[in-house]
Amino acid sequence: MRFIFLNQPMTFNFTQPRVLLLSALVLVVLLGFGLPKVLSAKKAAAATATPAAAGPPPVVLVDEYVVRPTASSDELQATGTIQANQEVQLVSEVARKVTGIYAHEGTTVAQGTLLFKLDDADLQARRHKLKLQEKLALLDDGRMRGLLRTESVTQQEYDQVSTNLQVLQADIKAVDVDLAKTQIRAPFAGRIGLNKVDVGAYVTPSTVLTSLEDVSRVEVSFTVPERYAAEVRPGQTIQFTTENGTAAQSARIIATEPRTDVSTRSLLVKAISPNAKRQLVPGMSAKISFALHASTDALMVPTQALIPTAKGYALFAIKGGKADYREVTTGSRSSNLVQVLTGLAAGDTVITTNLLRLGPGVPVRLASTK
Repeated sequence: MRFIFLNQPMTFNFTQPRVLLLSALVLVVLLGFGLPKVLSAKKAAAATATPAAAGPPPVVLVDEYVVRPTASSDELQATGTIQANQEVQLVSEVARKVTGIYAHEGTTVAQGTLLFKLDDADLQARRHKLKLQEKLALLDDGRMRGLLRTESVTQQEYDQVSTNLQVLQADIKAVDVDLAKTQIRAPFAGRIGLNKVDVGAYVTPSTVLTSLEDVSRVEVSFTVPERYAAEVRPGQTIQFTTENGTAAQSARIIATEPRTDVSTRSLLVKAISPNAKRQLVPGMSAKISFALHASTDALMVPTQALIPTAKGYALFAIKGGKADYREVTTGSRSSNLVQVLTGLAAGDTVITTNLLRLGPGVPVRLASTK
C-alpha cells in the first residue's frame, strides 16, 4: 500500500508488527492452558506430602544393654620406677693407695665382706709403737699400784702413771679406727657392681670404687594426683608390670611423702615388692594399677552409650518402646565400661547404637528382634 504526502513517497511495512502480534497471542494461549495445570500439579504434590509429614516418626533399630549391678573398682593407672631396696656408691674415707681388691664384679656378698684394702703401712708402724709404750705403761701401773698399797708413793704419783697408760690406750684405739678406714667392707648384703679402680690407684674420698645394691626386694616409687592423696595409705596393695614380659606382680605401700609436690601437684608413694628370682632390675619402669575404691553393686554401661553434653554426659534408655533421654553423672572407668552414679537404675535398658538418629520419644525397636 503506498500513500503520497507532500509530494514525498513513504512506504510502511506491516510484516514486523504482525509477527509480534502473533507471538503475543501464542503466549496468552500457553499461559491460559499451562498455568492451571502447573498449579494443580503443585497442589496435588502438596496434598500428597501433607499426610506423610503429619504421620508418626519412623522406628529406629537399636542395640541394647541391660544395666545390672556388678563388682567394680576405681582403678588408678600410674607409671613408676623400680629401685633397689638398698644401694650405695662405695668410696674411701681417706686418701690412700689401693693395695688389694677382693670385690668380684657381679657377685653377691654378705654384710661385712672385705672388698678393698688400702695402704696402711704407716698406721701399722704407729700402732706397733703405741703397743710397746702401752706394755711399758702397764708395767709401771702395776708397780705403782703395789707401792700405793704400802703407801710408798702418793695417790697423785699413781694417778699420773695410770693416766699415761689410758692416754696410750686411747691413741691405740684412734689408730685402730684409722686402720679400719683402710678396709672397705660391704655395709649390707647385696650384689657388687663394676669396679672403677685397679690395684695401685690412688683414691680420695671423691673416688667411686664400686657400687653395691640389695635387690632381694625392690622399691616401687610412683606418684598419684593430689585428688587421690588422702586415699593412699601404708599397707595397701598395688599391682604392676614391667617391660621384661614378666607376669603382674604385687607390692605393698610402706610410706608416702607428708606433702604433695607443689610443682606437679602429686604425692610421691613408695611400695616394696619381693624379688627372690632377681627378675626386677633397678631402674626399670613399672606400669602400676592401683584400686582406690571397690564396689559390688556398681551400675556400668558401655562407653559408646554416653553422649557428651555441656553439663557432662547423657544417654538414651528405652521406656515404653521409645527413646528416653537422661542426663547422668559418671564415676570410674575401665577400658570399655563407665560407672553411672545417677540417672539410671538396675534393670534399665540403655541404647548403644544409632544415637544420632534418636530424640526424646522416638520409637525404637531392638535390632535383634527385627
